[in-house]
Parts: sequence; structure tokens; C-alpha cells
Amino acid sequence: MLKNLNSEQKNILASIRQGMDFAADIAHACITVYLASDDKRFLRVYHQSMPKTQFLQQPELAPGREVRISEEPLIARCLQRNVPLEGKRELSLGQFAGVRVYPVQDRRGKCFAAVVFDLSGVDDIFINVAFEFLKTPARPEQDSEFYRRLAPGDALMVVDAEKKIIAANSTARHIFQVVGITTPIGLRTNSVQINWPLVGMVLKTGTAEGKEIRLRGMLLAMRVVPVGGTAEASYAIVILRDITELKKRDEELLVKAAVIKEIHHRVKNNLQTIASLLRLQMRRAKADETKSVLRDCISRVNSIAVVHEFLAQQGSGTVDMAAVAQGIYKAVLSGMAAPELRLTTGFSADNVVIPSEKATSMALVLNEMLQNCFDHAFTGRTQGAISVELKKTESGCRLTVCDDGNGLPPGFDGVPQSSLGLRIIKTMAEADLHGTFKIENRPQGGTCAEVAIPLGGQKWKG
Repeated sequence: MLKNLNSEQKNILASIRQGMDFAADIAHACITVYLASDDKRFLRVYHQSMPKTQFLQQPELAPGREVRISEEPLIARCLQRNVPLEGKRELSLGQFAGVRVYPVQDRRGKCFAAVVFDLSGVDDIFINVAFEFLKTPARPEQDSEFYRRLAPGDALMVVDAEKKIIAANSTARHIFQVVGITTPIGLRTNSVQINWPLVGMVLKTGTAEGKEIRLRGMLLAMRVVPVGGTAEASYAIVILRDITELKKRDEELLVKAAVIKEIHHRVKNNLQTIASLLRLQMRRAKADETKSVLRDCISRVNSIAVVHEFLAQQGSGTVDMAAVAQGIYKAVLSGMAAPELRLTTGFSADNVVIPSEKATSMALVLNEMLQNCFDHAFTGRTQGAISVELKKTESGCRLTVCDDGNGLPPGFDGVPQSSLGLRIIKTMAEADLHGTFKIENRPQGGTCAEVAIPLGGQKWKG
């Protein structure tokens, strides 16, 4: 499509295309760029942009589409005569719309393309400024937020080089009426009534800028975009968006997040207090069975506390399960391993992020798996090995705890009712996490417990 164009002309078209979406919103009009076709009977569509600020019923034209010159005589005349033209085109049978066609020229003044605006009753100034914007060479910041597309409710104004407002849409007029100004047209942006020094700075530097301003109880996001010129701008486009409610919601969310983090922090502290009380009680207990029960309770409480500690730090709806697992792993090893037991340990974890509401269940599952190892695997032994692995899978993640201990007793089948720890693991894994749990002897000796959990789909959302 561009094979007959030189590098300068191609660069001009690329710059125009970059700014077409923004220009279409400014003009409230469909913008189409046409090129001459190899076949003299046709024109070829280079690119088209539809506005987000105006609803248009006309069909979109795909790049590369050929249009007969007989159907678009105005565009053909513009390409031939190298002058702007205005007229009407037939969109459908008996339905006409106004169009304005501008020639696109290279440095030698040769016309090689045409920019067509489908008019929709918008102020002519917006159309002219939109075309001037397209003619302005693309600036580095044109990919920034200052040039993002407009919303239908955005206030839009055009300011000339004398800092005078020369055009304003209905939203802008309404904002000025709210502050007691009948019409903004003719007002200077450095006047006492408005006092927007940012506009003057953009006109002088030719660089887009933005800030938040307050106006009679409204919070407005303001961005100013220069048009024309390589240094000083000929015009400035001023866009205002009412973000009062949005900012209010953001502030409310920040407050809620801070409150939630504080709650998690206090829960963690309370759980640690409970663990300390249970620890004192365990030291006063006489029976070994009572001590064992209290020790298991302390471990479970601490596992839940680890989760709340991370939630207090992160303050988000997700938890880094690898970090939580490592915290629980270290806590259980230090609290449950007998002093005379020489233990070889191993821990590995992939980066697994889970919803916060599932983190407590995961923490308890890991805690019980580790507790089960220390309760049964190394009885009567002075050395052993234990490893923990948290691994991502195609469907979710897999948590595995293995040991080289005594193994499962003969005739072990399923999860016995007498084993509270295994019942907790099975219930948490299947009912809460919607996963699976299995435990089996290893061929080389010892046991391996595995919980597989889906991380996607409806099941995980539970």
C-alpha cells in the first residue's frame, strides 16, 4: 500500500496514524486517511479512527480497502488540486453527511494523501485544531497518559496563542456555569476568574502537562496538550475530567486497606498471645498426652498467625504462599524437633500466589503434614531427613512433605478416624481447597504426603 511513497511520506503517515484516535475524540468525528491507488479508478484506505466522544452509525473501513473515485469525488479532487475542500457524501441511500477533506503534504508541498473528517455538527474550531494536531510531528510524550483517549463526559476546550478560550464543548460550559461563569468563550486562562498558569506554560514550551485542580468543591483532572509549532504551540487543548467521586472512592479504599492491615496485625498479636498462654500451660502440665495436645495446638495457632503476619505486611487479597510455607516450615522445625534428633532438612518452593481466604487452610495443611512427620516418622530414631516442596503445576500447585522415617503401619488404608492430624489435612484439602490428599510409603523408606490444589476456575473460587 505504501510502496510508491518515499521515507519522508511514510514517516508523516506514521505520525498521523499515531495521533488519529486522540484527534478523532477532539473533533468528535470519524477520521479517515486515503491514498491514491495503483489503479487510477480507486482510492485506498490507509487508516480510520472512530471517536469515543460521539456515536456514529457509519460503517468502519478496514485499512487497504479500495473505494471507487466515482463514490468519493471530493477526496479525489483534493488529492489532485492539493487544496482543502468541504462538501457532502452519501453514507447510504438518501442519507448524506458533511465532510471536510485536507491534503497531506511533504516538505516539497506534494500532496500524497488526504485526511477526511466526517462532520457531525461540532464546532469547526475542533475540526481545524484536530487536523493541526495531526500535522504536528509526533512528540516523544505522545504515548503518555496526556494523550489518552477522551471519555464522552470530558470537558474540552481550545485555547489560542493569546491564552484565550476560543471553543468549548457542552460539558466545559456546564462546569463554568457551576462556578458562576455564563460562557468561557473569550476568557483568558490567566484571568482572575480562571487562573490556569499551566496552559501558558504548555503554550510556551510545546510540551503536554497535567495536574489536579479544585474548583468549587469539584476535583478535576486537567491535562493540556499543545498543538502546532516545534517549540511554542499555536493552540492548547484543555481537557477536564471530574474525578471527585473517583478520588473519594480511592481514599475510602486506602482507609479500608489500612484498617484491614491493622486488623490482621492485631489478630496476629492476639494469636501469638494465645500461643504464649498455651505454652505456659504446657509447661505446667503433668501428663505427656496433655503436653502433646497443647504442643500441637500451639503449632496450629502459630501457623495461622504466620498467615496474618503476611497479610498485615502485604495488605492485598493474595498471599505469597512460598513465603508463608517457609515461615511455617522454620517454626515447626524449631518448635517440634527433639534436641537429640539429627535432622537433614530440605525446602523448595515455586512462586505460588493464592487468594488470602485460602491461605489459612493451606497453612494448616502444611502444619499438620509436618506435625505428622515429627509425631510418627522418627519414633525411636536419632537421625532422619525431611523435605518440603511447593511446586506449580498445570492445574494449580502441589504441596509435598516427605521423610525417610518409619513409614506407614502395616494395613494402613486411607485416613483413620483416630488420626486428628490426617483428618484435618483431608478435610482442608478436599472440602475447603477443592483438592486431593494422599499419603503413601516411599520405595526407599519413609512416607510422602501430597496435597494437590487447583488454582483456577470455579472450583478455586469456591
